[in-house]
Amino acid sequence: MSHFERGAIMRAPSAEVRAGGKGIDAARVGKSLKKRSPLLVLIGDLDGDQYSRFLAEEGLDFKTSSYHGKIRVATMYHEDNSPTTTIVNEEGPSISQGEWDAYLAAIEHEIKPREIVASMGSFPIGISEENIAELISLVHRSKSLIFFDAAPHFLIWALRHGADIVSPNLDEAEAVIKGFSEDLFRGEDSNGQTRAERAALALCIMGAKLAIVHAGALGAALAFSGKTIWVPTVEVMVKSSVGAGDSLAAGFILKSEEQGDVTEMDLIDWKLSLQYGTATASAACEMGRSGDLDAIRVQQLFDQLLKLNETRR
Repeated sequence: MSHFERGAIMRAPSAEVRAGGKGIDAARVGKSLKKRSPLLVLIGDLDGDQYSRFLAEEGLDFKTSSYHGKIRVATMYHEDNSPTTTIVNEEGPSISQGEWDAYLAAIEHEIKPREIVASMGSFPIGISEENIAELISLVHRSKSLIFFDAAPHFLIWALRHGADIVSPNLDEAEAVIKGFSEDLFRGEDSNGQTRAERAALALCIMGAKLAIVHAGALGAALAFSGKTIWVPTVEVMVKSSVGAGDSLAAGFILKSEEQGDVTEMDLIDWKLSLQYGTATASAACEMGRSGDLDAIRVQQLFDQLLKLNETRR
């Protein structure tokens, strides 16, 4: 639409419905890069068939586990000729312990040793701290790392129970650290690099082995073994930044797994992984739809970041 205004009656000239979710955005990145990115999606049994059709039509590699109810919906209003997007997320359904147990069993069947398992997005109502602990324990028993990108209160639980890698944005990270509300985030990024670096270190003190904090258009900070790394973004023409963090996560994970056994964390070049993740995020912002990108453009942006790093040395 040309403009979104609170309290007004507006008409949108077009609309699109497709399967959404942070993990699905990340899988789209993997597909575009021709990398293995299997999904295990928790879907409602009342409208899951349509959702599965959306995923199949995109050619994504996925399996499902179900709960009783309808799928949570997010409505996004994009403004023409502007990067501004307004998003309204539904609260979503509840899940029973039995449905959660079935989902965990399905996850256990799919995990391969020495990979990164990404748990991305909000969990259904009814999920407890104990349930999050069960998920982390399952991944560790399978000799893999778990990557968390979730709402702040879930992230707090994950940090308490051994999450290996966490990847909130700056708003979310500060909400975790300071106990702020997670209902409204405005993306205020003044002094963003310093704040992101401090937040990443604080998240490691809270329990993460590695923390990434992205500060929007400024870049992202990574903390590991008591040290921080800052990777700036590259300049691109932004159509929409929705899902940029999901695309960053996908690129980061894929480049990390390319380097070998990720459980040998001291042997992985995490800066290289973050540079590649920044390139995937930037390329996705140019496309305007969450998770969509061009592999050639990703490589171009990645090369720019590597050259920028050499120049700064």
